[in-house]
Amino acid sequence: LLLAATAEARSPYAGRYRVAEGPDTAGMLDLRPDGRFRYFLSEGALDEQAEGTWTETGGDIRLTTDPKPVVPSWARGPDGGADAATIRVVLADGRELAGIDFRLGLDNGAGMAGYTQAEGWSFAAPDERRVAWVELHEPIHGIASQRFAIDPPAAGGLVFVLTPNDIGTVDFDNAPLLRRSDDFVLDRRGRELRLVRER
Repeated sequence: LLLAATAEARSPYAGRYRVAEGPDTAGMLDLRPDGRFRYFLSEGALDEQAEGTWTETGGDIRLTTDPKPVVPSWARGPDGGADAATIRVVLADGRELAGIDFRLGLDNGAGMAGYTQAEGWSFAAPDERRVAWVELHEPIHGIASQRFAIDPPAAGGLVFVLTPNDIGTVDFDNAPLLRRSDDFVLDRRGRELRLVRER
């Protein structure tokens, strides 16, 4: 108790803050007196969280996630055969992922874009086009893949594997918590979240 009281006296900003961004958004940032924080945000299909340490020097508050999260990774899976959907995205356990955006380049120089369905994605009508490269993007958490070169170019049966690891855990790296009047704002992917202290 004495240590907690000392820490709180050192920083008047220790306390619990709620995200104030409308009826479809819920979130919280808890700056604990022991120098640890907890954060969560739920908004539509997005759920994210983090915990770690926070520091304050002259009103400059910084957040650092600890332990550091392992980022999700993409890999090329075993091809599914020429008659399979042109592009499928699966988890490591084989479950299909729908709603994964993609861009692809064809061997004739043309490009296409779309998103996967539960059963994958395929050309509307088979022809002689061949896929030369693919880029993937999971839109909810903003996770983009590297560009996969398809060599030799393939007509179909492309499978990609997403390993989530610590998906949904925000990697705050000395991230600033900015003061706005009596409230704070936290930058989340270019958007400012307003945080109001609970009294």
